[in-house]
Amino acid sequence: MNNFLLELMVEEIPSGVQTEAISEFEKLVTAELEKCRIRYKNSYSYISPRRIVFSAELNLKVDEFTEEKKGPQITATPEVIERFLHANSVSRRECIEKEVDKKIFLFIKIKHKVRDTSEVLGNIIKNCTKKILWNKSMRWGNYQFYFVRPLRNVMAIFNGNLLDIKFDEINLVSCNHTYGHRFIAPQKIEIANVDEYFSKMKNAFVILDAKERRNVIIDEFKNLESQRSIFVEVNENLLDEVVGLVEYPVVLLGRIPERFMKLPEEVITTPLRVHQRYFPTRIDGKLAPYFVFIANNVATDGGKTIIEGNERVLNARLADALFFFETDLQCSLESRRADLRKIAFNDKLGNVLDRANRVSNVCDYICNSLEMEDSHLVKRSSILAKCDLATSMVCEFPELQGIMGAHYARIQGEDPAVCDAIRCQYLPVHEITSSISAILSLADKIELVTTFFALEKKPTGSKDPFALRRAAIGILKITEKFQFDFNLKEIIQKTFQQLPDDLRIDTVDCVHDFILGRLKIVLKEMGIQQNILNATVTGEDSILNIFSKSKVLNDFLQNSLGEKLLIIHKRTKNIILLNSETFVDEKLLQEKEEITLWEKIKKLEEKFSRIAIESESFIEKFTQQLSACAEMAQDASVFFDKILVNTDDSMIRQNRLNLLTRLSFIFDTVIPAGL
Repeated sequence: MNNFLLELMVEEIPSGVQTEAISEFEKLVTAELEKCRIRYKNSYSYISPRRIVFSAELNLKVDEFTEEKKGPQITATPEVIERFLHANSVSRRECIEKEVDKKIFLFIKIKHKVRDTSEVLGNIIKNCTKKILWNKSMRWGNYQFYFVRPLRNVMAIFNGNLLDIKFDEINLVSCNHTYGHRFIAPQKIEIANVDEYFSKMKNAFVILDAKERRNVIIDEFKNLESQRSIFVEVNENLLDEVVGLVEYPVVLLGRIPERFMKLPEEVITTPLRVHQRYFPTRIDGKLAPYFVFIANNVATDGGKTIIEGNERVLNARLADALFFFETDLQCSLESRRADLRKIAFNDKLGNVLDRANRVSNVCDYICNSLEMEDSHLVKRSSILAKCDLATSMVCEFPELQGIMGAHYARIQGEDPAVCDAIRCQYLPVHEITSSISAILSLADKIELVTTFFALEKKPTGSKDPFALRRAAIGILKITEKFQFDFNLKEIIQKTFQQLPDDLRIDTVDCVHDFILGRLKIVLKEMGIQQNILNATVTGEDSILNIFSKSKVLNDFLQNSLGEKLLIIHKRTKNIILLNSETFVDEKLLQEKEEITLWEKIKKLEEKFSRIAIESESFIEKFTQQLSACAEMAQDASVFFDKILVNTDDSMIRQNRLNLLTRLSFIFDTVIPAGL
């Protein structure tokens, strides 16, 4: 086999699309090689900000093979069939007929002779290059060729020779040379083979392998940590992004002026990570006055000029942040609430203040439903929750919404629980720690889903621009995590009543059904069996009760006792059919087994009543009642084995049916319909 090397040189491929693009490109090329019967091995690919590289060992010759090509149906018009025959230079007699999905199609056999791999390889590469799916593509100059960024050079070498590939659309022809690092070694580099390519590129300050670039950065981080006694706070997503921005990473350390260190941590780390792609550092767990960044250049002065430039940029941002912070503190957070009316939310639903008022009212509804003791803290949290949207800091750094509100509230003496709720309103459920925070987040999500459904902007297919599915799942997870037992439909109804009258009238039912639909997904992720979640997820019960029932039933019905109870319940249902009479005449009970079952049923009814009174929660009551029913399964099984229910005596038969109906009604209280 002989080495093949391809390098597509591109203008700065965005970091976020590199991993997916190189994976797709390698799959496209290898799939085409297999399709064309070109044997290959040891294929690999790399991507950097400026290069897409593919290499493999290929056979010099394409194997001979016969391809079967599908044509039109035999019932197609003569014109269609003729076009197919003409396009493939065959006659009707040379076609064969085959049945596919109960339809007869024409097929032809195309025999491919042995050819040189170089004859077909160029077209394979050209076609695969065009097929890469980018999130966004562009064209340049007067060309009609679309790619992620302008394609500037194509180097293709096979078996030590130049492989001819022509991109006529952009007036570009393949060559046997490339270029080194944009800044450090921009000279032309002649390449003869694969081994020479990798050694020359390394000498030209280009590290092709993203994993190697990543390891270089991590190693340099460790060196810095040992030299400076600091800890570099590595965010994996940020590290992946930075790896895709440089071809030759150089790790440098900058300093943050002490005057900025009095700012809240998030105000410092947000510009560092989000805007500048720097890495914060810590000393003994506290934010340190240093930052680490990755340069794509080896400077002659050891990076001094680069560090000074990056420090100037960061200092300017932090100076703005300090000004905004001090300015915002001149007014109370609550005084900003009136300014929310200046921020638009929706033409039909008013401004952000209108929305904040609706969320506050929903908080009241939930607190009243739960009989919340700390409802005054929830109310205060809801009043202040959106106020930081009107602050200068959040206007400049939108990522800090909620975070800055919590800081300002803390500085201005608000209750810690209120500060925590303001911070948590935008956080994922697993980061919410208090019930006060949970209710505010819950109210916000219920209001969001209800209002956008009222505007007829519910999710469709894969599109969910307002993240309503995520909000619905958040509602469910908060309810389960904090054991909030309330009537969801009633809360949705009250939320909807706050909206203008001209909005969709069936919103309440639509929102409730939508959230129940998400509930099935959440339960399935928790490992609940499909038949159980189908039976328990109904609009007749509270969300919390559905969670509780599903988990208890799922565990209980997986053991032999649970399975037996389910079998007895189904057998009982099948026998009684439509009978609804439950009066049992003890004088008509003749056999030992039916007398025993009747006595057990009476005791079970008494036990159910006692459990209902003594249980402190729904789940405790449900679990105990389910266990009590399971104990009856054995007695009922004995009854079915020994007693003929449909006896010839109509009075005895009806009495036995009533007995089983009485038992079935008890089972129905713990076993949902459908199981």
